[in-house]
Amino acid sequence: MDESVKILRSKISIPLAKAIQLLKKNNNDVALSEQDFHNENIREICEKTECKEEIAKKEYQICNRDVTKAIERINQKPIIIATGNNPVSKIGFILWPENAKGEFYKTEKRNDVFISTEDFNIVLKDFESVFPMLDTSNNVEQETFDVTGHNFFDNKICKLILERINGIESDDENVKTFLQEVESWLKDKLSYADYIVVYGNL
Repeated sequence: MDESVKILRSKISIPLAKAIQLLKKNNNDVALSEQDFHNENIREICEKTECKEEIAKKEYQICNRDVTKAIERINQKPIIIATGNNPVSKIGFILWPENAKGEFYKTEKRNDVFISTEDFNIVLKDFESVFPMLDTSNNVEQETFDVTGHNFFDNKICKLILERINGIESDDENVKTFLQEVESWLKDKLSYADYIVVYGNL
């Protein structure tokens, strides 16, 4: 066991107690213990970032097996909601939550989301349906949805839009999943945000 502990700790930087624990769990097999250690780290990354295992593995390798750096790197990546039915595009809409002062929320994980124009068209009519509306952030009447600029929707209006999105029906499983992800994102942000901003980047 002593020799195995030395070998394992020469391969991965871990406390003595952790090395002994891994070796006991893996019948004193150094290679299995090393792999088990990395698998634990990947599971931790998945749990803390809510990402898929393949993404966690990739970022873990890129960050030289540094869990903290991998988590930070994943948390700073833009979230993309897509049907997968359309070509990958950088043209579309960025949505993010703001408070009543027009400030971004400081969160550990990025809380903005990108939806390509082709996919956003599925829910576009639901955002357009609330116009004309009063932009309560500056008390200016907005006549129409601006596809090439900023649109500010207060919490109350957003909940109405969310209800309408919830009523969209489709036989396409990809579209159903897309709608569920959009609804989930909106529900999460509306639990604390005063506004949702929708910006068209055309």
